[in-house]
Amino acid sequence: MKLLSSLAQRIVQEVTDIVNEEVIVTDDKGIIIAASDVQRIGKFHEGAQIAVFNQEQFIITKKDVIRLEGVKAGLNLPIIIDKHAIGVIGITGEPEKVVRMGQVIQRMTELIIQEAYSSERLESESRGLETFVYEWVHSEHLDSDFMERGEILGISIFDERFCVLFELDHIQTDKRQIQMLESEMMDEIKGQFSKGRDNIIVRWGNGRFALLKHTEPGFSLNTFKTELLEFQRRLLRERKANIYIGAGKMSKDPARLYKSYQGAKKALRVSKKQRRVTFYDEMPLDMALAEITDDTRKELIEEVLGPIIHDKELMETLMYYLSHNMSIKETAEAQHIHINTLHYRLKRIYQLTGKSVKEADSLVAMYMALSFYQEIK
Repeated sequence: MKLLSSLAQRIVQEVTDIVNEEVIVTDDKGIIIAASDVQRIGKFHEGAQIAVFNQEQFIITKKDVIRLEGVKAGLNLPIIIDKHAIGVIGITGEPEKVVRMGQVIQRMTELIIQEAYSSERLESESRGLETFVYEWVHSEHLDSDFMERGEILGISIFDERFCVLFELDHIQTDKRQIQMLESEMMDEIKGQFSKGRDNIIVRWGNGRFALLKHTEPGFSLNTFKTELLEFQRRLLRERKANIYIGAGKMSKDPARLYKSYQGAKKALRVSKKQRRVTFYDEMPLDMALAEITDDTRKELIEEVLGPIIHDKELMETLMYYLSHNMSIKETAEAQHIHINTLHYRLKRIYQLTGKSVKEADSLVAMYMALSFYQEIK
């Protein structure tokens, strides 16, 4: 294991906060790779070399300063990881003073390094899984090497699965805040959906996450749809976070999972327009709408929605009503309004547009017009 200079500098900063003395960190050759006095970085420290060789603390006295190269009076502590000295942390000062803190600082340093390398190992494993999933959902043919990699990762690729894509609606513009929110969302998705055996969850880039949902015996698609919807609502309620969700078709053939992924991408696009959990199986109308020309779309928007298009309240009410399957109760709850208020708004929509929310023809026209409007909005 090699001690990285960036990690060494972090150790210097944390130890300096505790001891308020000059601190250095060297590699296993005695070369200073981080220091509170940056002028010492890159120089040889003979005391550190001795501490590494003996794998025990080395106290440097004023006499040692004269005979050893690059040293100052103080304490050198080997950094032991897996029974190997990978470097040294040195603290300048009166030996009697700094020795008292030696064991605590040595242990703290080793814990910092173990935590950092554990995180790096987990990140590396995560990247390996992401690469595997990416290849899986973009390949029509899977060879034996791919299957062996699946076995190494502990994945049974022959089980029935389908792809679910999540996309976070970013409100923040600060890069650090976005990274923090995405990390929190990954934890939320894992916490909710990693309970089942062989469910695979990975980051998908740009605020997206992918779930390869494993269907165990007794799996209910309707129950899972409800789980997704409740998850979406909980995030909005508790975290004020909008997340769009699209799911593809089930696939028993591992070499056909790419079809489920393609369906999930299309379903996700619909989810972003209509703000609802969308399954590919439920969107034949949306596929047909995609073939309508832009000019026809604009004409339909103007004809159907023209009278209310600048009324944000009525437009939102119509959107919620259609996305909640024309359920008065669910629409009122989603908008946080009284049922009587909802009835008034739906009546107002009819008065202004001439389209009744109770007639099939009107509902289809409003659904199409609203879908087109959300695409160009």
